[in-house]
Amino acid sequence: MLTCRIEKRLGAFHLQVDLTAGPHITALFGPSGSGKSLTLQAIAGLVRPDRGVIRLNGRTLFDGEAGTNLPPQARRVGYVPQHYALFPHMTVLQNVAYGLHRLPRRERRERAAAAIAAVGLAGLESRRPGELSGGQQQRVALARALVTRPEVLLLDEPFAALDDATRRALHGELLAVLAEQQIPTLLVTHQLEEAYALSRTIAVYEAGRVVQLGPRTAVFQRPATLEAAAQMGFHNRLEGVVAAVDGEGARVRVGPHQLLAPAGDARPGERVVCAIRPEHVMLVRKDRPLRAPGDTVLAGEIVEEIDYGGDVLLLFRSDPPGVELQVSLPGYVYERLHVAEEKRWDVVLRRAYLRTYRV
Repeated sequence: MLTCRIEKRLGAFHLQVDLTAGPHITALFGPSGSGKSLTLQAIAGLVRPDRGVIRLNGRTLFDGEAGTNLPPQARRVGYVPQHYALFPHMTVLQNVAYGLHRLPRRERRERAAAAIAAVGLAGLESRRPGELSGGQQQRVALARALVTRPEVLLLDEPFAALDDATRRALHGELLAVLAEQQIPTLLVTHQLEEAYALSRTIAVYEAGRVVQLGPRTAVFQRPATLEAAAQMGFHNRLEGVVAAVDGEGARVRVGPHQLLAPAGDARPGERVVCAIRPEHVMLVRKDRPLRAPGDTVLAGEIVEEIDYGGDVLLLFRSDPPGVELQVSLPGYVYERLHVAEEKRWDVVLRRAYLRTYRV
């Protein structure tokens, strides 16, 4: 178990982190400059916090009040920086064995070879980093971090420099390798798909603070703040005023329209933002106009389209004007509904998919 409760000031930036990670992958998710990488550096012992405590499996790595600050080599931390930091003049075997210099030569070679095989690079031991692909270099860096048998693994955007196909292939390999390790792993990423695919827990960062920490499904579906909702893909944000709250939910006036949203703790007269994902805005099929009770239905027109190949992003404008919504459709649904020819649609905003935030 890893516990990290620290503060660190760097100029005007103030890092204030409070997180706990168990023996699985926890994604540190948020925009660039929000403090994710700085958190890893503090845990690894590369940056000294101003105050706070870092503990790993009962050991104190840092305690500002007690004056404890273990050096990096004493922390039993495996750290993979964003650009891997491999030694270009060393072979794969030498890079992986670098952290084992205290062991006898034979044991160093055996453990390094086993780590290389575990990440699928057996046979490439004599290659140098410049002779490897980006994905292979990433696996060398992972093997080097794991060969020392760390108690926590820190991965700082390990897939950022890779193409999509390589990244997806390595996702599966990483999960397979870490399934055998059963150690806390912190993964820094600003890719929502990657955070969800790899982690069991997500820590959402905003401007140096962890604003939400919890199971990935809960964080993904119920963001704690409006900013977190934006990071979790709630790109439709409709500002309005709560007209009434009843047993069905909050009735929110947005321009000339009224939406039915979850009430939360909203009160009549308060300004709120109703947020919903583009993929949860649904077009009403003209041959099957079924609507569930409590849904908000808006009539309007598709005014813009962006075709991303697999998906199509639509911009819907209500009639009368007052609401604009992004609508995401799989390409095959777009074609089946003949959206290219038909621009007038009703859309449904299901109450279960809306989130309400005070402003």
